[in-house]
Amino acid sequence: MAEDSTLLRAQFDALSKGAYLDVLLPKSPDFNAGALVKDGSSEELARAPSRRNLFFDESANIVLVLRTAADAENVRGLLPTLEIVLAAHATDAVPQGTGNGASASGKHDLNAKTLPATSSAEVVVAGDQTYVIWTLTLDLTRPRARMQRPAIYFTANLSLSTRSGETDARAEKDYLKPFEPLSRNVLEPLSIASDFRGTHIYMSEDRITKVAPKPLRREEIIRPIRGATKRAFPTTPALYTRLKFTTVPDGVIASLHLETSQVLAGTVSVDNIQVKVSAATDIPRGEVNASEDVDAVQCLTDASLPMTMSPGDETVLLYRLPRSRHDNGALESAILNVNVRATATLEEGSHTKLDLVWQYPLDKQEPVPDKTYSWSKHETSLENKAKRPSSMPSTMPASQDNSSLQSDAGAGVTFFFTAPETTNQYGDFHLSVKCINRSTRARRFALRPTRMKQSRVATTPHPKSDNGDLVAGIFQAPLLQRKKPEDIFCHTPNVNIGPIPPGASYDTTIDMRALTTGVLNLGTIRIQDLDSQQSVDVADLPDIIALEALAGDTPYGSSKFMVRAQAGSKTQPPPSTLENDAKFWGKAVPSRSFD
Repeated sequence: MAEDSTLLRAQFDALSKGAYLDVLLPKSPDFNAGALVKDGSSEELARAPSRRNLFFDESANIVLVLRTAADAENVRGLLPTLEIVLAAHATDAVPQGTGNGASASGKHDLNAKTLPATSSAEVVVAGDQTYVIWTLTLDLTRPRARMQRPAIYFTANLSLSTRSGETDARAEKDYLKPFEPLSRNVLEPLSIASDFRGTHIYMSEDRITKVAPKPLRREEIIRPIRGATKRAFPTTPALYTRLKFTTVPDGVIASLHLETSQVLAGTVSVDNIQVKVSAATDIPRGEVNASEDVDAVQCLTDASLPMTMSPGDETVLLYRLPRSRHDNGALESAILNVNVRATATLEEGSHTKLDLVWQYPLDKQEPVPDKTYSWSKHETSLENKAKRPSSMPSTMPASQDNSSLQSDAGAGVTFFFTAPETTNQYGDFHLSVKCINRSTRARRFALRPTRMKQSRVATTPHPKSDNGDLVAGIFQAPLLQRKKPEDIFCHTPNVNIGPIPPGASYDTTIDMRALTTGVLNLGTIRIQDLDSQQSVDVADLPDIIALEALAGDTPYGSSKFMVRAQAGSKTQPPPSTLENDAKFWGKAVPSRSFD
């Protein structure tokens, strides 16, 4: 065994003399280092175009080139006893400038793998030099630390395998001798002192005595052949991902957001997406699960793969995570496994494989109850009398006193709001309202759409001073915020409902017009009880998407809705004509046909 170890060490020393290990990241996927060496162009290896940047979660193609003066036959015979350690490291490159002499802030190990030297090895002879070429791949995981400007560089080590006898023999010498006594207590004499009687005092001799292993002799150290990339490659994620969860009564809705980097010069094709839940309790083997398709993760988004995404695009996929049947509806402690496989196609013609794998712990979550609204504080009779509209009677029936109104101000009343899913810009649409009265008395309500409150700029009062301070305060005044334009215009700012008898329902509509495109912000609807003067603001309104305006539609076009008079009023609604609409909007209205 000792003779074999000595022979291997001698052969490796002969291989290491004048050897050079180069780590290359070729730009072209068709790069053939062996063909360049055979053609006598070994100098072209260093001048081959390399990657400018890398992407996280990609499988980087790395080419290792070993150049040595040893004989090719000896190299082939020594390869089975060698191993390669390939590693990727990330560093946060800091821009150099005044007062900052550091160019990097630490090193973070991303991934490393050890493989035998015989795997995908190609031995090429060129003159008096022997070249060994390896074509390997390494997955670039994301660093645990947050980095401002991440950059990745690679290192490679070629050394004798740990399975060789020489390494095992040297490792056996590192063990301590058996049956050695423990270190003595240097504070044991103090235990007999009266001040420390009954107190256990202990300090090991190793705390004050430096014990170091015997250093190895220089001839026993076998230095590996090391190599590294010439520079660090800037790295950025090509595909950003994030998860959001929403609890529903029958499970959890997980939204998977995929966003392509805006600095990507190309496209990303999402080839495969796998979402699985690893539950803490699995079904016993052999038991038939009758609802296996129901308990599985269901994709709620109709997305066809592969899916091509341009820089800056964002795609949201919805998945339903079912609840377990073993814990009364609460989601068990489980792990959500997500695997996204994609291909980044750059404008320069290269293709990069991306493999995003991560796990997300799912804790037990209770379903979020539906949002409930409460009426405002009941006003006194004097306040009601002062704020009572002229249309309301000055006196109320004796059966409807203030105490009864306060007790059941919102009991047994349900409102439903429905609206179309889509509309067009500058187009009119209905917000349908249905009120069901399940209380024991007739009810009357008023619906008033209100705008969202605009944020105001807080101004700091300036004390009285001379004119110089006053002028300085003018220039230091905060900037005024431009008022955000409204998404909708309401044609019916006040809609009265009722009286609604007990057990009856009432249907009405609120007429609106879309002024912008996208998801419309309808604001809030204030519901006011006309009897008790209590109110509640409803913000959970339907989502409406406004598409592009149709041909001929203008912001101030004529409305298709007629002005309706309230019941009991003697005024007649004016006809909806172009002239009346022009007076209402304050601008000239072009002539157009409408229903």
